[in-house]
Amino acid sequence: MPQIVSDPSTGELRLRLRQVELVVGFGRFSLRHDDIQMILDQACAIAADGLGARFAKVLEYLPAEKEFLVRAGIGWNEGVVGHARLGSDLASPAGFAFRTGEAVIANHLGSESRFRTPALLAEHGIHRAINVLIGDGSRPRFGVLEVDSSDRGDFTRHDITFLDALANTLADSLEKAKRLDVAVRGEAFARGVLDASPDCVQVLSAGGVLEMMNSNGLDLLEIEDFAQVQGRPWEALWPAEEADKLRSAMAQALQDRQGRFQAFCPTAKGAPKWWDVVVAATNGSPTQLVSISRDITELVSTAAAKDDLLREKDLLIQEVHHRVKNSLQMVQNLLSLQARAAGDDATADVLNQSAARVNTIAAIHDRLYRSRSALHVEIAPYLQGLIEDLQDALASNAADRRMHLSADMAVWPASDVPTIGLVLTELVTNALKYGQGLVTITFRQYPDTSATLTVEDEGDGVPADFDPVKSRGLGMRIVTGLLRGRGGRFEVDRSKGHTCFRAVLTQGSMD
Repeated sequence: MPQIVSDPSTGELRLRLRQVELVVGFGRFSLRHDDIQMILDQACAIAADGLGARFAKVLEYLPAEKEFLVRAGIGWNEGVVGHARLGSDLASPAGFAFRTGEAVIANHLGSESRFRTPALLAEHGIHRAINVLIGDGSRPRFGVLEVDSSDRGDFTRHDITFLDALANTLADSLEKAKRLDVAVRGEAFARGVLDASPDCVQVLSAGGVLEMMNSNGLDLLEIEDFAQVQGRPWEALWPAEEADKLRSAMAQALQDRQGRFQAFCPTAKGAPKWWDVVVAATNGSPTQLVSISRDITELVSTAAAKDDLLREKDLLIQEVHHRVKNSLQMVQNLLSLQARAAGDDATADVLNQSAARVNTIAAIHDRLYRSRSALHVEIAPYLQGLIEDLQDALASNAADRRMHLSADMAVWPASDVPTIGLVLTELVTNALKYGQGLVTITFRQYPDTSATLTVEDEGDGVPADFDPVKSRGLGMRIVTGLLRGRGGRFEVDRSKGHTCFRAVLTQGSMD
């Protein structure tokens, strides 16, 4: 019977084929799993199985410590995996493989002159080791994949081919897992940022389709589940009459500008709400739009209520002014009636002058009211209007007399203005009654809040012994009394060669 002799090359071929199957199987395994530790543990098991060894480990390089951590392993004593540290210098097999990128076979560690035997290997009776780099120039170097054996056989160059293929597949798997982890953490971070906002934050496609909404936005819009609106056009959530605002804002955002608008949009349950909306584009690919909508319903309601109150206030003020004007008109009419019923001319003249002054007060009040300023009044236009009123009221005395105003631009408290108006009226009336020619009114404002109101005409001037304080004329006494004790004074300027009266006024002291 012929003797059958086994061919050693057949066993070697079967071993290499099995190693290929193991690498392919590991690749499939890593595609199905995302947990990095699970992938590292499986790589160790495959490495040991493929080389018929009891021990295998993944050494992760720690840059800060410049050493290796036994991140995963098989066959090692308890407490090694996840805790043991090894040196990464060129004197260790793993360190040499990591720093040079070259695979290392050390079949006789006890007599090896190139490397020292790490204490961990000596403790476990390791006689030989094979190390390959995990990662290459195109990927970050994670560390080293190492298989160790306590028997005295030999690792070969074919074993390097298997282990290197396994390490490259492991490196790809680690990169994939890291990218996925970054993406997941990035999405979780983005979600956390969105949910931290008190406003309604929505992420849209460049075409305006809803892709994401934060939890506060769902609450504000009273949407129970985002799936109800996901994938729908953003515009579909808004009333049709607001569509143009949305389209304009999105177009501005896509042009690298910020779109903004305010619009009305009820919630999913019909609650009426107003929103202040900002729309911007992201820099990512593909381009997305982010809209931030702030609920301003309360502000809009408050503003509307304030508008209503202001309208009511304006109506009340108009009513008050109207009643004051009517009351002054009634007093003037009564004085005029009494003047006509007076028994002598002197009494009638006094009553007529009183009626005229009441009419002047009414005109000043009406002019203030028409300025529509509650707290401050522009002096120049106020004086111009008052002079025009005086020209109409005193037409019989004015005849062909002209009046000219020169006034600095100034703003005075409304409480001071009636005094200025009364002083102006008395002095202009006096100039028209007793003076001649052009009547010139000058108002000059000074930095220290004081001002002068000068009224002069082309008459011969007042007598040398004239003293306004001692004057028996009612007009002079009124002017002097108005200015006395209020920070002002009344002066007669005799240097002009014609009639010139000057009132010195102090802003804020004429209460």
